[in-house]
Amino acid sequence: MPKILLLHTGGTLGMAPSGEPAALAPGRFLNDLLLQVPELAKLAELAVEVPFNQDSACLEPEHILVLAERIRKAAADFDGFVVIHGTDTMAFSASMLGFLLADLGKPVVLTGSQRPLAFVRSDARSNVVNAVDLACRAIPEVGICFGTHWLRGVAADKLSVSQFEAFESPNLAPLAEIGAEIRLHPEAGHFERCVPRDLGRALNLAVNTVTPHPGMSWSSAPEGSAAVLIQAFGAGNLPMARPDLNAFLGDCRRRHLPVVVISQCPRGGVDLSAYEMGRKVEELGAISGGLHTRWTALAKLGLVLGAGGGVDQVQQAFASQWAGEPFLDGAWPQS
Repeated sequence: MPKILLLHTGGTLGMAPSGEPAALAPGRFLNDLLLQVPELAKLAELAVEVPFNQDSACLEPEHILVLAERIRKAAADFDGFVVIHGTDTMAFSASMLGFLLADLGKPVVLTGSQRPLAFVRSDARSNVVNAVDLACRAIPEVGICFGTHWLRGVAADKLSVSQFEAFESPNLAPLAEIGAEIRLHPEAGHFERCVPRDLGRALNLAVNTVTPHPGMSWSSAPEGSAAVLIQAFGAGNLPMARPDLNAFLGDCRRRHLPVVVISQCPRGGVDLSAYEMGRKVEELGAISGGLHTRWTALAKLGLVLGAGGGVDQVQQAFASQWAGEPFLDGAWPQS
């Protein structure tokens, strides 16, 4: 049988009925899991580790590096990996792991649930069964298995706080559709892996994230910021008639702060050449984030900045496909 390592990092799935995080010993958790979901024993030989156990809202960059390192060290001993994770920051972790483990050559499936496994009405059982099933299939992808889909991690975002179909992949078709059968996309596992080799030793997420709204005033990025991420309107438009916005962008340029522009819209992305407002933003040094989700953009920035990169390196990163993140609207990245 396939050997699967299940890494429990916290989140709703393993919570006690009271809603409090359960105190988890790996052996006890595996026994309890197999008692509640006995069909898992028919899919794989499971091992469990608990690298940390906390609400995912409290996730720090160091946790992701620890998780990636543990998976990489165990790659020779297991056929696939399932990461149980809280839903709040699962899309960010999936983006980061999608880059850090792009060359692993084995499936890494993130999952969790909207309600604890201990509840009668819960999505936990089906999610963990489907995640283990996918991890057994030797498809070299890092993705989120939730509800009826498996989504590429570097293209996913959280959709709902309560629906069992909690995640979506706005600009890329799912890796798999899950129903009575699991229907895999023919391109699943097939993409060019181009993550720079010097990345992943450290993360720098001192990113000033800005979501504009009409009438908002613009002030300088806080001291200590290493980059700015702007979630602009539509295809990258900003109110360039405002002097304070022009001053903000000019100040970032003088301070050599990379400014990346993504869209507030979940579908489609930024094309700074499409409208006059976007062209003015680009003239002041902003970098187009294209179809990157907010989490994928943050992950790329964190990796580049963590390696000591600046404006030029960020520009190169967002002009490149690292791990199958979508570049063309509605299209699969070409291998």
